Amino acid sequence: MRKLFASVLLALMLCSCAFAAEVAPRKFVVGTTGSNLPYSLMRDEGTWKDWEGAEADFWNEIVKRTGWEVEVKRCADLSTMFGELDSKRIDVAANCLAITPSRLEAHIASDPIYGDAQVIIVKPESKYQTFEDLRGCEIGCTAGQAAQNTVEKIAPQYNWTVRPYNDTPEGFMDANLGRIPAFAHTVSTVEKFEREQGMKFRMLDQKLFGNNVGWWFRDDPESAALRDDINKVLAEMMKDGTVAKITEKFFYEDMTQYISDQWLKTNR
Repeated sequence: MRKLFASVLLALMLCSCAFAAEVAPRKFVVGTTGSNLPYSLMRDEGTWKDWEGAEADFWNEIVKRTGWEVEVKRCADLSTMFGELDSKRIDVAANCLAITPSRLEAHIASDPIYGDAQVIIVKPESKYQTFEDLRGCEIGCTAGQAAQNTVEKIAPQYNWTVRPYNDTPEGFMDANLGRIPAFAHTVSTVEKFEREQGMKFRMLDQKLFGNNVGWWFRDDPESAALRDDINKVLAEMMKDGTVAKITEKFFYEDMTQYISDQWLKTNR
C-alpha cells in the first residue's frame, strides 16, 4: 500500500512539475539605448519603470497581453546594443530601428512596426532646395542612425562632408542655429523637434530613403522562434489599432500607414 501511495505521489509530483514548466511565463531581455524621445528614453536607474517613449508603450502592451517576464536593459549606444545582442546578454534590440540591408546581413528582424522616411532638413529661409544645391556642404546626422549610412553612401556623389552627432538634440540645435547647413534624420523625429522644441525646418522634397521599422534578433533557431511569437502579438496590436494609437501619441500621426512593400522587411 505504501509503495502504491509513493508511486501515486511521485506521479502527481512529476505531473505538477511538468504543468509548472508548461505554464511558466516566457522570460527574455530587451535592450534599448534609452537616449531620446519619442523613440526610447530611460531615466534614473534605467529600469522598466523609468522607461518612456514609443518602445516603452509597445513593450508594456506586449507584456500586458502575454504575461511574459520581460526585463529591459539600457545599452550605451547602438553599437553596444547589437554587441549585447550577439553576446546573448539581451534577446531583442528595440530602439525603433530601420530595417536596413546592413543590419539584415547578420540579424533577423520582426515584421514592420511602422514606416518612416529619412530626409534632409535646412532652415526655412535657406537657399538650398536640392541635394545638388548642397554640393560641397557639411551634412549632419545622428551616429548609428539609419540616415548616417544613407548619407555616407551618397556623400561622394555630392562631395558632402558627413558630421555624425552622438547626441541627436545637439545636431538639431546646430541646424537650427545655422552652425551646419543641413541635417539628416527621420520625418517623425523632425516633426517631434519642431513641435516640442519650437524649432522650424524645411524638408527637402528629395527624400533620402524610406524605411520600415522593426525589432532585431540573433539569427539562430531559438531567436527566430521568439521573433515569430512576438510577431503574432504585434499582428494583434496592428489589427485592433493599438500600434497606430501609440505612433499617433509619439509621432503625431498614424505611422503604420507608411509601412510599404517597396521598403525592406525581414528576409527570413
